[in-house]
Amino acid sequence: MIVKISGVYAGLSPKGLLLDVDNITYEVCLTSFSRERFQTRKTGERISLHTIYYIESSLAGGHQTPTLIGFEDEADKDFFQLFTSVAKVGVKTALAAVTIPISAIAEAIEKPDVETLKKLKGIGERTANKIIASLRGKVAAFAAASGESDDAGGGRPEPGIGNEALQVLLQLGYNLGEAKRMIKETVSKNHNILTAEELLEEIYRSKARSF
Repeated sequence: MIVKISGVYAGLSPKGLLLDVDNITYEVCLTSFSRERFQTRKTGERISLHTIYYIESSLAGGHQTPTLIGFEDEADKDFFQLFTSVAKVGVKTALAAVTIPISAIAEAIEKPDVETLKKLKGIGERTANKIIASLRGKVAAFAAASGESDDAGGGRPEPGIGNEALQVLLQLGYNLGEAKRMIKETVSKNHNILTAEELLEEIYRSKARSF
């Protein structure tokens, strides 16, 4: 099973992107949101993607095509697997439906916010309610995923550091809203934070100074 692939970005394809790996070009499927982000990326850049290996069947059932689905952030991959575990939300539906950051989808599930979920491509009210019923309480840690954020300056943060920090804060007893607020405020004031450990240390220092 292929769980990660690295190579040279060779441009977009109808379903995602093309990746050159040792003289072989792979097509890797992307969510609608990820594909849109890659429109501004330069070809020739070396990238790594966390992948899901998926066998796509034709409607007639006679033809099966091996497919790779790629994610720059492993947390996005984990969320996608949870999302597709919901009845009536298959891989094809999920790839088309993820038109906004995964953190925003997770937040809509946790609130819950049916209207935001209904705006996702192919998701109606019945499916939106089913998603909430199946995943609410399971995706809070994804609501502050930072792998989807643009680099705000300084160094480039490691993918998912906001997600990692959020999980720690939730385990310490902070509620989702408070934890997200602390992460957002800390990152906005400290653009050179590169890891979850640095982010948490700065949050703890800020809390100590407030006493």
